Amino acid sequence: MVGVGVAEGGGGSAGPGDGYYGEYYPPEQYYVPQEMCPHPSQHPQHTHMCTVLPEFGGMPVVTSGTMMPPMMQPVMDENMRHYLVHTQPHPHHAPHHQPPHHQPHHQPPPHHQPPHHYGPTNGTGGPQHFYGTGYYHVPPHMQQHSPPPPVYQKDERTQRQYNKMKRKLASRNDNNRNNGIEVNSGASTPSLSPRKELNGRGGGSGGASSGAWSEGEGSSAGASVQGDDDNDTQAVLDLLSATRTPQVREVTPTSALVTWNSPLPEGVTIPETVELTYDLLLGDRGRYKAIYSGSSLSCRVRDLRPGCEYSVCLRIRSGELTGDVTEAANFRAPAAPPDRMAAPRITQQNRTALQLRWNAAVDNGARLLHYILEMDDGEGFVEVTRPRTRQHTVNNLRPQTCYRFRMAAVNECGRSEWSEEAVGWTSGSPPPAPAPPALLSATNDALVLGWERRADEEFTLQMDDTARGHGFLPVFSGADRSYRCTGLRRATDYRFRLRCETTYGQGPWSTEVTFRTVSERPGPPGRPTARGRIHSRAVRLRWDPPVDDGGATVECYTLELDAGEGYRAAYRGPEREAHCDRLQPGTPYRARVRCANEAGDGEWSATETVTTEAACPGVCGAPESAAEPRATLLALRWRPPDCTGGAPLTEYRVEVAEEGGATRLAYQGLDSECTVRDLTPGRDYRVWVTACNRVGAGPASPTLAFKTAAAVPDAPDVPVARLEGARAARLEWTAPRDNGAPVLDYRLEMSATNVDDAFAEVYRGVETNCLVGRLTPFSPYFFRVCATNAAGRGSWSGVRDLLTPRAPPAAPAGLRHEATADSLRLHWRAPASHGAEVLKYRVEVDDAEYDTDGPTPERLVEGLAPDTVYRVRVAAFNELGLGEWSEEARAATRPPPPAPPRLRCAAAAHNCLRLEWAAAGGEGAQYCVEMRSFEARDFRPVYRGSARSCKVKKLREATTYAFRIRASDERGGRGAWSAPVEAATAVAPPPAPRTPTLSVSAPRAALVAWEALDDAEYVLQCARGKDAIFKQVYAGNETQFQLEELEAGAEYQVRVCAVRGGLTGAWSSTARLSVPAAAPAPRPRRARAPRALQARHVALLMAAAFLLLAVGVAVLLQRLVEPRP
Repeated sequence: MVGVGVAEGGGGSAGPGDGYYGEYYPPEQYYVPQEMCPHPSQHPQHTHMCTVLPEFGGMPVVTSGTMMPPMMQPVMDENMRHYLVHTQPHPHHAPHHQPPHHQPHHQPPPHHQPPHHYGPTNGTGGPQHFYGTGYYHVPPHMQQHSPPPPVYQKDERTQRQYNKMKRKLASRNDNNRNNGIEVNSGASTPSLSPRKELNGRGGGSGGASSGAWSEGEGSSAGASVQGDDDNDTQAVLDLLSATRTPQVREVTPTSALVTWNSPLPEGVTIPETVELTYDLLLGDRGRYKAIYSGSSLSCRVRDLRPGCEYSVCLRIRSGELTGDVTEAANFRAPAAPPDRMAAPRITQQNRTALQLRWNAAVDNGARLLHYILEMDDGEGFVEVTRPRTRQHTVNNLRPQTCYRFRMAAVNECGRSEWSEEAVGWTSGSPPPAPAPPALLSATNDALVLGWERRADEEFTLQMDDTARGHGFLPVFSGADRSYRCTGLRRATDYRFRLRCETTYGQGPWSTEVTFRTVSERPGPPGRPTARGRIHSRAVRLRWDPPVDDGGATVECYTLELDAGEGYRAAYRGPEREAHCDRLQPGTPYRARVRCANEAGDGEWSATETVTTEAACPGVCGAPESAAEPRATLLALRWRPPDCTGGAPLTEYRVEVAEEGGATRLAYQGLDSECTVRDLTPGRDYRVWVTACNRVGAGPASPTLAFKTAAAVPDAPDVPVARLEGARAARLEWTAPRDNGAPVLDYRLEMSATNVDDAFAEVYRGVETNCLVGRLTPFSPYFFRVCATNAAGRGSWSGVRDLLTPRAPPAAPAGLRHEATADSLRLHWRAPASHGAEVLKYRVEVDDAEYDTDGPTPERLVEGLAPDTVYRVRVAAFNELGLGEWSEEARAATRPPPPAPPRLRCAAAAHNCLRLEWAAAGGEGAQYCVEMRSFEARDFRPVYRGSARSCKVKKLREATTYAFRIRASDERGGRGAWSAPVEAATAVAPPPAPRTPTLSVSAPRAALVAWEALDDAEYVLQCARGKDAIFKQVYAGNETQFQLEELEAGAEYQVRVCAVRGGLTGAWSSTARLSVPAAAPAPRPRRARAPRALQARHVALLMAAAFLLLAVGVAVLLQRLVEPRP
């Protein structure tokens, strides 16, 4: 809850409870009868009662004047607030005394109670009345703005205290009679114990109750509520709660003054021993909070929210006793202009535009109308726009320029303060293309490139490896002037290009250059293997070329054999096969080979062992599937043969054959497992394994039959396109191979740029043709299609390009206008020509049509009526006809511009002029005043705004100026300039002279001198003493004057002023002169022995000397720095 209470005025010093804060919540529930319950259906088991929950504020205090019928007094009884309706006396009841009727703690519902006859409660024999109990439900809006009533429960202890208090008051009255004090027989002692009879809730005898006491107040005796018991103090608190109600005054948007200084009823006084504490409760949306606690009779509530409703009530305390909560006073804080906004944020920027965003302003209780955005480009702030949204883009700016922005919010109460300024820069132009990079050094796997640096810029180097086919990729980005490209392939050409980048953007690429890495020695060739049958004395070996030839052609191979005595050369030549003879039978030989190129000899290959005269191996086990067959591969494993033929196995050969197809070798190696690849999906295959050693291959193993799983369909052929008009085309394609699963659907995608990410799906279905509509005439389109089956989506087909035919132009867009009083200049964006150049445009204004002279997208329509709204639309022509009409827009001409007001000079001074003029133009008119001196050639603006007067400052004295004015408003625009009006400044008074100098020329005479001014006379005044009155002693043209007949020992003050052209200038500073006293007669003095100065005295003298020196230097500097007139 918003609201802080501050005590105002007098009313006693603050007690220990001052500054108490807290929440106020009703303690219990309250009930109303069935006929007044707003929701009887919610209480079917107790239809006679309705609960008002505490969270809704409880039962509020309702004044009898606004909510109750006449002759009704509120009574607080049994946790409920009732109202007793006074009716006519019952004819069967005589006016006799009736004992007071006390209701039980839990009162039954009203329709279950028997009728009661209530007599007077003050014990007197007044007339009796019949009180019918009536229950009234309090409206919901009062529950939200009033505090809950206190809850009273009368138990036995309360009844005993009540009887004790009555006996004590009766005894006090008897003592007063015995002491000779007359007591009026009609006076009655107010009941202090039952709270329900206080604060105007109890009935009085004869209907004479004023609402403060429940019993007769018509007595003339002055009843004084005094005592030392808690019930007396409680009665005083309840009385004050009924009389001192809060009153709200001086309400502002954020504060209000609350007072509760109400007089006490006649004859009632407050005991001196009772110290009262006032708690002020502030309510907002049905919840109350204590905002002040003290003895003051007023409080200033601050920190309110503008435009919100509040209610205040009072609670009086004395020690631990608390009185009733008073009636609530409702008030509403008026609305206020919005709070000051935060500075706008610049979110985007480019060369000619800046985008700004800002947070929403606090409306302070009034609806926000719009925002005001102003911009300063170095010539002062100028309004840019008045948006309703929280962002705006400022266009048409200069590149690389600083701009300042500020914001203000406007609501129904006015404009807020200007926000802090936001500063933003527009960007500049990017740099030009640099020179291509140069090659500094090259190796077999690296190239070092360098380039020149022209300014503070960064570089981006890209490299293109033609063998990879990825195009140019960035390899370096930074401010260095060289870079080493590593990880390259030997003897390979690479292309490079360079680009510069600054804070203003990226420049174009340089020309492309190509550099090549050097070659190296080749790698090892393949392991030599035996070719053909190995005889006892000869073997033919063959090997594969090296995987890495070093970037150069292999020139020769060298084959060496080792029989256990070391390697020796067996062959050297360019062939990759050699016949080795003169071998030893049954001897294992290790063979190795290497190759050489222009860079030198490479490394040796892996060693191969060949043993002469060996048998073929036995049969391998039948192959088994290691996993379920897949679409294109199968994992196999098998058991090695039981007999290797007396020689180590050299390899296993796995052969596969398609059902009804050719046989092919799928695997060749020493491992007893492999993966058969390159299979066709959904086909039947047979596979077997053969073991081999250095002698030959053994018999084939048993076959394994299997079937591959289904795969995605193949890519369809390129679709065939056929045009069916300028905006539609039909695509057809052939069904591809389904790879073991039927095709579920086809997907056709279309793109306008032939980029993978730009394709969009336009058809999905089982048909092999599709009609694509809504195409743009004379535009290229690209189509591709793929098939889908249970295994997934297949590959895309080739791309089919298509160009739609020409057509009439499209509808123009972006129609806008610039209005004057009698014309409209229309602008629009040129539409798509659809293959034929736009020849002209046709503009339709209401029923009239106008054609442009050419393809220029604008047209000036003249001869229109001022302040009139027209319907406007545009269409384009080409050689194929008239295109589509644009959307219809509304364009209004402006009213005639306002006439210039009559300008006059209202006041003139020596350095400023005040100008005034009459109102001109409509609502929101703005005025512009320009000034020109006779030395200047052009007028310059001196005022812009909506006021009807302005003050032009910093002018020269006695100078004539020319002024002109024009008016403008939002609808009519700028008006014409008025005729120039001349005004002259007045003559300036002379400046104040400097402080005059005084010098004593005689014992009782002094010479006064002052600085001379041009064309001026002087007035000299003198005064005796500090507080004496100055009197003129001289007037003339001289710059000095002799003062005579001065009193010895007296002090004089002197000042001077200049007079020029009848204008008197300011007085100079006052100069002081002390006339020396007459010398007294000398008297004899005794000779005193000289004393030596102590150290303390020497230090004081040195400090005084330094102080005098500092004062002298300060006076000298002031004389030198002070400007001369």
